[in-house]
Amino acid sequence: HNVKTQVELCEPPNAAVKKAMDVIKANGYQVHFGRWLIEGSPYVVLFDIASAAWNLDRWKGEFWDAGHIGIPYHDREANDVLIFGSLIAWFLKELASQFEEKPNVIAHFHEWQTGPGLILCRSRKIPVATIFTTHATLLGRYLCAASIDFYNHLDQFDIDKEAGEREIYHRYCMERASVHCAHVFTTVSQITAIEAEHMLKRAT
Repeated sequence: HNVKTQVELCEPPNAAVKKAMDVIKANGYQVHFGRWLIEGSPYVVLFDIASAAWNLDRWKGEFWDAGHIGIPYHDREANDVLIFGSLIAWFLKELASQFEEKPNVIAHFHEWQTGPGLILCRSRKIPVATIFTTHATLLGRYLCAASIDFYNHLDQFDIDKEAGEREIYHRYCMERASVHCAHVFTTVSQITAIEAEHMLKRAT
């Protein structure tokens, strides 16, 4: 909704990016390219997830086939996350297909909201290197918000039970699957790395 005030729209200077966008646009989805109006003016590709919402049920089925993770119909944020991830995986597939040899493409995903894109990339064997970074684990955020002595009891939590009681089990599954699917897993600090090792069962 804010693209006109936050992005200077322009044509992609990279032919492979333009062709990948054109394929997605030809299927009826809205994709924009431009320079983000922040310091450094980086290029940005924006996907309008509302233009793809009609495909949600099919993409839920594909996501279940990829990772056996179901998403409740009432969790709007998780539904939007899946639409975004499906578009990202599709874009990266089209981008990689533009190269005769295996391309040097790195896709860096931050937080659980980007996870489905990473999971789908790996399940579909899209030739991109993947990095997943967490700034704080999803369940850790919930437990800390509940004023639990979190860091002194990291090894004592029943993770599945805690996530289920907070009705975020499907989100937790997305985050954990992302962590384990990524070629490289990173965190923003050493304490977050310790948290992630207990919550998500992978060391950085």
